[in-house]
Amino acid sequence: MSMSSIKISYIWNQDNFNKLFNKAYDYQFKNSPRRYIGWLFIALAQFGVVAALKKGSIGLLLFSTIMIIYWYYIKKLIVKKRACKEFLNSPLKDKKIELLVNEEGIEQNGNKLPWSQIDKIIPIEDDILILANNKSYYIPSNGFKSIEDKSYFKKLAKEHKVL
Repeated sequence: MSMSSIKISYIWNQDNFNKLFNKAYDYQFKNSPRRYIGWLFIALAQFGVVAALKKGSIGLLLFSTIMIIYWYYIKKLIVKKRACKEFLNSPLKDKKIELLVNEEGIEQNGNKLPWSQIDKIIPIEDDILILANNKSYYIPSNGFKSIEDKSYFKKLAKEHKVL
């Protein structure tokens, strides 16, 4: 295949879904102003400790501890459960995904995603995370036939200023 386009192919299975969810959640959480809300709960917990030690009042400490547990643990479980349900009901579950990438954008089954609609492409470890239209798309490293294909993909992304 010429370098004017490349073909990416992989199976959209539970393993790839889990990788996408974990990588996208962690990336979006670490790069969002919402991460500071957790810090607020930690600060409240510190005030709660002082209030509990000085006045014997544990209300603020209890509230902030519950909020810390929710913010850093339970929230992710709730979001993942919802995402898993969507994955399990997806018509693409356990199907072969084939993408054609060229100067115009990314195409899947005749549906085109122009480079101009892609917000950002993020290399995470060896995989690729695509953020577009408030959605996350995942390309595992084994979806590329060769290192040259992956390099060409990144070159196109850089040319279109999304990498």
